[in-house]
Amino acid sequence: MTEPNLFESEKEEEIVFDKQYYEETVFEKIAKQNLILEDIEFYNCRFSGVVFIKAALKSCRFEKCLFVNSDLSVANFTNSSFTDIKFDNCKLIGIDWTKICRPVKIDFLKCKMNDSNFFSLDLRGTEIISCEVHNVDFEKTNLSKAVLNSSDFMHSSFNKTNLTSTDFTEAINYSIDPNNCNIKGAKFSLPEALSLLDQWGIKVT
Repeated sequence: MTEPNLFESEKEEEIVFDKQYYEETVFEKIAKQNLILEDIEFYNCRFSGVVFIKAALKSCRFEKCLFVNSDLSVANFTNSSFTDIKFDNCKLIGIDWTKICRPVKIDFLKCKMNDSNFFSLDLRGTEIISCEVHNVDFEKTNLSKAVLNSSDFMHSSFNKTNLTSTDFTEAINYSIDPNNCNIKGAKFSLPEALSLLDQWGIKVT
């Protein structure tokens, strides 16, 4: 049986965000490219199967919200805040997260996050689990005590990154230089952990 494509909609549904505050609201199977929202607050809302590609969300506030089976690729979150937000099985490709407000608390499960930017963000305790994280910038990011289990970090940049007590269990394809990242107390799994020795030219046979 062929699985349905969760990111395809038969047609775009018209939706008008005519309120400044939404609480415990479900937004389901809405497709709207180039959506523009400004100064709207969402509290404890659920976004299920929405397609907001290239959306511009300006000065919006998201708190305790869940995004599931949704596509927000190349969205622009200028001056928007994300507090206790979870993305589950979402496409979040090409997003510059440095434009969001601080502090930030976001978690990712089974998401595609390729070509995104988290430069210098404080992501302590963040969960990035079973995600595709290719070509992502984590330079100078604080990922201490983050849980990065079973994610694929191919070509992602960890430069001067705080990885204190970070959990990389079952993560793959990461390239980390212990000389310029703090990895004290971090957890790694074999055989991927052997890549940490590459910086010293050490080969284990």
